[in-house]
Amino acid sequence: MEPSSLRYTLPLYFFSIFCLSVVLGIQIVAIPWLAVDYLALSPKAVGFIQAALLLPNVLLLVVGGISADRGDLVTKFLVLLGFYAAVHLGLLALLAQHWLSFFSLFMYALMLGVVGAFLQPSKDHLLGSLAVDELQTTIAKYSLCQYLGQALGIGLATPLYGWNLLSLPLVQLLFVVCALGGLLLFKRWHRMSLVDSNTARPVDTLSLQLLGSGFTHCWQSPVLRSLLIIVAGNGFFHVGAFIVALPLLAKIIYAGDIGFYSVLQCLFVAGTVATTVIVILKGPLDAPGRRVIFCVLYAGLILLGLSAGPTPYGLLLLIFLWGVVVGVSATLGRAILQSQTTAEYRGRAISIYQLALFGCAPLGSLFAGFVIHSEGVLYLLKLCAYASFILFAALFFTRALWDLETEHTQSAK
Repeated sequence: MEPSSLRYTLPLYFFSIFCLSVVLGIQIVAIPWLAVDYLALSPKAVGFIQAALLLPNVLLLVVGGISADRGDLVTKFLVLLGFYAAVHLGLLALLAQHWLSFFSLFMYALMLGVVGAFLQPSKDHLLGSLAVDELQTTIAKYSLCQYLGQALGIGLATPLYGWNLLSLPLVQLLFVVCALGGLLLFKRWHRMSLVDSNTARPVDTLSLQLLGSGFTHCWQSPVLRSLLIIVAGNGFFHVGAFIVALPLLAKIIYAGDIGFYSVLQCLFVAGTVATTVIVILKGPLDAPGRRVIFCVLYAGLILLGLSAGPTPYGLLLLIFLWGVVVGVSATLGRAILQSQTTAEYRGRAISIYQLALFGCAPLGSLFAGFVIHSEGVLYLLKLCAYASFILFAALFFTRALWDLETEHTQSAK
C-alpha cells in the first residue's frame, strides 16, 4: 500500500480500534463488578470468571494467528465483530430476563474470550501491514487509541452501572456498530486486500506442523525467546493479580464502590496514555529490550508497595505508576516482536506473544483467587512482587534482549 493512501485511511482503522477499546473499557469494570457486587461471588468464583475470559487464548490464539496469516484480514475482522455484537446481545438478554448467575456470567466471559482469541491477532497483524512511520511511533499511536478508548469506557461504566444495568451491553453494542462502520469505510476506500502479498498464501489444512511452525520461529530467536518468557511472567503474576486482586482490594481493603474501582482503572489507563504520548512526541526509545526487562523490576516494586496497604492517595499513585510501567512494556514489547518477525510469520508470532500473556493470565487469575481466599489480597500482592524480583534476576543470564539496540526496532521489510 502506498503511504499516501494510508495517510487518509489509517485514521479509520484507529477509529475502529478506539471504538472497540471503549467496549473493552466497559467490560474491564463491568465483569468483575457484576461478579463482586451484583452477584456477591467469592474470590475463587471471581478468579474462575476472569479465567474464563482469558482461557480461550490458551486453546485458540495460535489458530487465530494462523487465520490472520491466511487471507483478507479486514473481511475476517468484520465477521468477528459480528460475533462480538452477538455476545453482547446475549448479556443484554440475560440482564433483561434477570437470568444473570455465576454460570451465565462465566459463559459470557468465555464467549468474549473465544472471539478475542481471533480478534487480537487480526488487529495486530493488520497494524504491522499498515505501519508507515517508525514502528515504535506507529504502535504508540495505536496504543494511544486503545488506552483513550479504554479510559472512556471505564469512565462510562460507573454511571451506566448505577443508572441501568441494561445500558452496559447497549452502549457496548453501539460502539461495536461504530467500529463496524469504520472498518467498512476503511475497506471500501482501499477496494483491495490489506495483507502483505507473501502472507495471503492459501493453506489447505490446519496441520500440527503448521501449528508448531510459529513456536519454532519464535523459540529459535534468542530475542523473541527472552521476550516471551517476560510476557509469560507478566501474564501470570501481573495480569492475574491485577484482574482479580484490584476489584477485591478496592471493595474489601478500601471499602470502595464501583466509582472508586473505576477511578483506579482510569488512573492505570492514564499511566499507559502518558507513556504512549511520550513515545509519539519524543520518538523511538533507545535500548528497548533493556527497558522491557527493567519494567519487570519496577512492577515488582509497585506490587510490594501495594502489599503494604498504602493510604488511598498512595494507592492511587501506585496504580498510576503501574500503568506507566505497563505502557512502556507493552509498546516496546510489541515493537520488538514486529521488528524481529518476518511478514510470513507475523500472525503466528503475534498469537504466540498474546498466548504467552493471556494464556498464563487465566492460570494467574486462578492462582490469585485461591491465594486470596486462603491468605488474603495483600499476601498475594507480596508473593507476586517477590516472583517479579526472581524473574528480573534470571533475565541477566540471557543477553540477547538486554543488548538489543534501537535500530532493531525498525519495521521489518
